[in-house]
Amino acid sequence: MSLNWKELELILSELPLEGSYIQKITEHDIHSFTFSMYSKSEKAWLLYFEIATPGSRVCRTDRMRKKSGTMQRFTQYMRAHLEGRKVAAVRQLPFDRAFILTLENSEGRVSFLVRLFSGIGANAIVLDENGTILELMYRRPQRNEEKGKPLVIEERESEGDRHFSVREWEGPSFNEYIDRTGSAEAAESSREDLIRRLSEKRDREIAMLEERLRRQRERYRSTQGYEASKTAADVLAGSIYLVRKGMDSITLDSFDGGRITIPLEPSLSPQENLEKLYQRYRKDRRTSELALEEAEKTEREIEETRKRYDDLISEGSLSRLEKENQKRKDGSAESDGRPGVRVSVSGWDIIIGRNARENDHILRHDTRGSDLWMHTRDYAGAYVIIKSKKGKTVPLPVLLDAASLAIHYSKAKKNGKADLYYTEVKYLRRVKDGKTGLVIPTQEKNLQAELDEKRVREILG
Repeated sequence: MSLNWKELELILSELPLEGSYIQKITEHDIHSFTFSMYSKSEKAWLLYFEIATPGSRVCRTDRMRKKSGTMQRFTQYMRAHLEGRKVAAVRQLPFDRAFILTLENSEGRVSFLVRLFSGIGANAIVLDENGTILELMYRRPQRNEEKGKPLVIEERESEGDRHFSVREWEGPSFNEYIDRTGSAEAAESSREDLIRRLSEKRDREIAMLEERLRRQRERYRSTQGYEASKTAADVLAGSIYLVRKGMDSITLDSFDGGRITIPLEPSLSPQENLEKLYQRYRKDRRTSELALEEAEKTEREIEETRKRYDDLISEGSLSRLEKENQKRKDGSAESDGRPGVRVSVSGWDIIIGRNARENDHILRHDTRGSDLWMHTRDYAGAYVIIKSKKGKTVPLPVLLDAASLAIHYSKAKKNGKADLYYTEVKYLRRVKDGKTGLVIPTQEKNLQAELDEKRVREILG
């Protein structure tokens, strides 16, 4: 709950602001920061600000919150121009959730206006002695609140129809109470927000998995006729002496007593037509078996994903929720601190090095000789490593997914397709005194592929 004007009045009355110096300013996020203060009477003390949130407040605190990883423009300005200044005066705007600190040093005075409003009125603004905006936390062009613009500070003449009072509280001071309860409310609000975001993330992941499952089942259904291809091939093999080159079809007695018409390629010989039928049978059978295997894995993955998220949400641990929400924030699957993007495709682990440093690190520390290396021809780009499995050959769908990833992380992305080559890592040769990560492949195979952006998004999550 944010402060009303009477509560802000009580907060300010308890603070030893006048005569205190701003020693250091620490940003926590885009809404909050802390002034490390010093006064002769109180020595070192901390003043916490939270602006434009449901729990907007200013209060004295006894703990330094976590420092932000990046520093906003406004914090940079405050650190350069407000640190070292003394608070010469404090004034709360009448009947309002706003106050002004007059700050001075040898260069002169500036005003620091803090508005703990809800909506777009919330702001922290630094003004010169003429009331011109020097810098501000949130730029509001629609309110004429921009750097270099004069700011008109409107003051209320009365409280209006609503009458406010200080909420019931307990503790050594109202500041301590607000700091303690505000942090608890913020944690609960943060937990609710994290759960909402995590639920949305779960729904997105499951939707992508269900779309993948739909396509796998469709691929399985489309290849169910492979037994008919084998039957046609067997019938043709038994009557191959009747086939002549140039025929486009032939009708023969089937094994079940009926008749079967078999399409033929006129340009092929009888034996070539027969081999083509058997090849179609073998290909459709492999594709069907792989599609069924992948569909079963995806079904298990959907159930595991649901259970993992449900367990996280029911546990409700704030640290676990924050950690899970931060995963794949940049669109990659990296979550363990190691270089590169690391994903799993149909049970095959794939590592992608996005630059020379990552390429070199992955080749030196994360590969075996039997792993498969892939790269775009004639274009700079990622090294894509498919981790090998003992006694197994990389399936074509996995190879094509790896090719899409290689194109996605290369200069060939804008073309939407590329020629690639791949070979086992043991057949790569480093260039003596060459650039970081530079290798020359030998015994490589060629592959031409098109970029499947939708599939790449599914893989990267």
